[in-house]
Amino acid sequence: MRKELRSNFTDRQTMLGDPFELYYYSDPRLKEVSQHSHDHFELYLFLEGDVEMQIGSACRLLNPGDVIILPPGIFHHAFSCGEEKPYRRFVLWLGNELLDELFKESDSYRYLFDRSLEGHYYHHLETGHFQEIQTKAITVLEELHSDHFGKETFLKLYLSDLILSLTRYSYESEQLMLSSSDGTFHELLSYIDAHLSEELTLDGIAAHFYVSKSHIIHLFKAEMGLSLHQYVIKKRLGKCRDAIISGRSISETFLSYGFNDYSNFFKAFKKEFGISPREYRDMHLPVTRRQFILPS
Repeated sequence: MRKELRSNFTDRQTMLGDPFELYYYSDPRLKEVSQHSHDHFELYLFLEGDVEMQIGSACRLLNPGDVIILPPGIFHHAFSCGEEKPYRRFVLWLGNELLDELFKESDSYRYLFDRSLEGHYYHHLETGHFQEIQTKAITVLEELHSDHFGKETFLKLYLSDLILSLTRYSYESEQLMLSSSDGTFHELLSYIDAHLSEELTLDGIAAHFYVSKSHIIHLFKAEMGLSLHQYVIKKRLGKCRDAIISGRSISETFLSYGFNDYSNFFKAFKKEFGISPREYRDMHLPVTRRQFILPS
């Protein structure tokens, strides 16, 4: 990236009146801005950094290749999770008149913006597509900083190409994810099984797999007839049951499989198996092995 194409960070959050504004920022550390909203759409391409994005009350750790579309009036801000990497991103602001003009040309431009108005702000592109989008963004920046003949016409062409390509890649990525639901579901189950000792939330799992929360809810209902939460609890209880039978202490076991509170574990275990953890242990573990277990 040529040095003259970089922008000095500003905390200004309103457009200057141009049809669009595009910035490339590369900062040694994040200069935090308080939570804010715009009266225009913001398109954000995350390149690098240890950064979380908060939209409303929900936070998400960003990964290279993440694309965020923020509609007018949606409060958001980025904040640092570390300063080991520079914070690099493209930020594109789009005026309402420009978008109206594009939408009149073709409904194909609408997809990302309509999805964002439904609350789907995050998208993720695989490396090759994301690099191509970066190249297109740099082309727009180069034209912005030029004084070539036909500049305004080329800017419109290059910007249209950037938005439409980004829309195509995001759409195709989501359709591929939906068409491979079986594979996604098995990956979900494997991920849950490997992380039972950790916090497992619908928001966190959706963010990890780059799918919507409603998609995960639908998958579990269709495949299991259970909610994600119900499935996680059943898996944890099954692991606890097996560990107790093998001779592990009850107090060590429930902490190992994501139950931070014994009271909740006790209630869930009794509801699932009909008896308390200690009664289950005494029923299934031989007396000769019980004497070697530390008191629970």
